[in-house]
Amino acid sequence: MSVTKVNLLIIGAARSATTSISRILTSHPDVCFCTVKEPQFFSKADWRDHLEDYNRLFNCDDKTFYVDGSTNYSKFPNFNRNIHQDIFEYNPDMKFIYMMRNPLDRIVSHYNFAIERGLTTAGIDEEILKNRIYTDSSKYFEQIDRYLKYFPFQRFKFIFFEDLINDPKDCIASLYDFLGIQWHDYNHKDLHSNKSNAGHIGHIKHDDPKTIPDYIKKAFHVFYRRMKPVQKATVNDLQSEVLNKLRDELLPDIERLEGLLNRDLNSWKNSFSL
Repeated sequence: MSVTKVNLLIIGAARSATTSISRILTSHPDVCFCTVKEPQFFSKADWRDHLEDYNRLFNCDDKTFYVDGSTNYSKFPNFNRNIHQDIFEYNPDMKFIYMMRNPLDRIVSHYNFAIERGLTTAGIDEEILKNRIYTDSSKYFEQIDRYLKYFPFQRFKFIFFEDLINDPKDCIASLYDFLGIQWHDYNHKDLHSNKSNAGHIGHIKHDDPKTIPDYIKKAFHVFYRRMKPVQKATVNDLQSEVLNKLRDELLPDIERLEGLLNRDLNSWKNSFSL
């Protein structure tokens, strides 16, 4: 891509089926998706110095939408604190897709993802308390509100994870309508496209060790230790102290989100009473 700017961002939230939506959009003939799903381009303050590299990630021409699906764009303030203004500078006509799910479920899924990838070894309570990114990424109203200081509300398509699961066809049709593109059927497997692949690598471990070079065995040992199946945490594993802290931080944000989107989110609020 040499001239056309990226004009659609899937900004998050992480662990809310953004990969599913990305793959569905990738299959649409009017869409050019970034060859790297999450380049995190605007997460870095020096993005202006790397525009040519960014453009090279889009290997198609004459498309209606050029899409970047970086979920770090809704993890303020953990990355570029000027990201909203920077995106406006890059393209003031940008459109956005923002996906949301029950914040507690999202946090637990985020933690399980970190465990599976070897990014942390801490227990869920310790990890949430020491790493603000879990809570910050779940303050959906706060993340949206910062973008709304630069972009009009009509530029945003808000998708709830629960709606996508319960009525995917209607959800995708509504998305296409927002984008002004025609219906294009999608692979229903894409709705479950970001499952852990840890369970698919175990058979390699049973190969004859004598046939595997030492440097490969060493590298694979590290990889396997990080990727082997682990017991996944659930919301019920959260200690009451941590749950109460999350409730105090997230409930006000949920209530503001209800007002902004005119959506009843009692199911989210009630989940803090488990």
